[in-house]
Amino acid sequence: MERFGVVYFVFSCFLNRCILGACSSNGGGYEYNTNREHEEQARENITRILNELTQNYDKNLRPGIKGPPVVIQSDIYALSIGPVVEIDLEFSMDVFFRQRWTDPRLRFNSTSVEMLPLNTIMLESIWYPDTYFFNGRRSKRHTVTTPNRLFRISPEGKVLYTQRLTLKAECIMNLAKYPMDTQVCPLHFGSNSYSEEDVVYRWLHEPENASASVEVSEDLRFSQFSLQTWKAERSVKVSDRIGNRTQLTVNFHLARHAGFFVISTYIPCVLLVVLSWVSFWLNREATPARVALCIMTLLTITTLGWSSRAVLPKVSYAKAIDWFIVMCFGFVFAAMVEYAAVNYFTKRRAGMLPGMADDDDDDMAQAEAENVEATLRKKRRFTLLSSLTRYNIKVKSPYEASKQSFLSDLLSCICGNAEYRDARLRQSRASGKPFNSVSRIDVASRIIFPVSFIVSNGIFWFAYN
Repeated sequence: MERFGVVYFVFSCFLNRCILGACSSNGGGYEYNTNREHEEQARENITRILNELTQNYDKNLRPGIKGPPVVIQSDIYALSIGPVVEIDLEFSMDVFFRQRWTDPRLRFNSTSVEMLPLNTIMLESIWYPDTYFFNGRRSKRHTVTTPNRLFRISPEGKVLYTQRLTLKAECIMNLAKYPMDTQVCPLHFGSNSYSEEDVVYRWLHEPENASASVEVSEDLRFSQFSLQTWKAERSVKVSDRIGNRTQLTVNFHLARHAGFFVISTYIPCVLLVVLSWVSFWLNREATPARVALCIMTLLTITTLGWSSRAVLPKVSYAKAIDWFIVMCFGFVFAAMVEYAAVNYFTKRRAGMLPGMADDDDDDMAQAEAENVEATLRKKRRFTLLSSLTRYNIKVKSPYEASKQSFLSDLLSCICGNAEYRDARLRQSRASGKPFNSVSRIDVASRIIFPVSFIVSNGIFWFAYN
């Protein structure tokens, strides 16, 4: 009996479980059937609405024919801007382009549908504006993975049409201050065939703040430019063929980054000019070294100038970078002319140039006077040494007494110190080694050229900034 009671208990639990499962399955099926009925009813309702909308609808006629013009409200969301191609005078941008208008023929009555999202295939069955970009060159609509378009209709007949576009538009640039320039790149668009009597374009937030109709992504970054600001406006485009048309314009103000050009052009040109000044410290008899140095710097600056113009259009005016390269070229060329002057006014071993004053005349006269003075010093020194021999006094030589540190010698050499030059001349005569006579033109050029270049740079950067 006890075993029979256990079996009966297990059988009762199993039976109750089956009954509860059956009841719950019947309730779920009821809910599923109810949802399915609602979906079918909504689908039938939307199908009925679409059939009523497209019935007797002529897509070739604009809304309100022979009535007031259709108002197209537009706004733009810019995902990216660039690159800006100077040689082609164009710029690119990736945008979401939205248009809104009202078509009374698309009104419908429905309490269950507030906004009707439709496939863009429906666009082929209704009228929509023939918008095109007046200064556009090459544009495309994104179709990956599906056409990037959005189409919606409200019960009041308001239509929203959004599409993602990549636009390449013309941008007329003034490169007189290149690369410290600021460009204004416009985007013009409007109707292709309708005059302002049929279609009128307006910005979404016009007239309160038309520029608010254009938004720019916060992640927008440029490689060569920075977006300073933008301005949206509306104008009338005059056309004798189809009449006046409304035109919407957004002007993007772009400021160029000069850092790339400072590194690639300005700093190398400055270093080449400084390199040409090294010839002022070379021996004036070292003709091959000085001429080769000047020619090398001239050719290098010319190469830099041509490379900077390769990516620019062939305009009829000089740009800021052209003036800078010409200035650097002029200083290097002047360094070469300076050596020609030094060489011209220097006495040759074959004889002097007749009728010309020479730097070496002063050097020779000074050398003769110093020879006489050195002879007198030797006689006085010999007498003094003879009289002091018995006292075992050690007297230092004039060169050892005036000996300086290496850093001091280098500074004196660069600055052209006259006392240092005289000391080296006496040392050269005492040791019998040749001494490099310095031209006064070279000495003056060591100061005139750097000062002139610094002043010219100050004027240049002040004028273009």
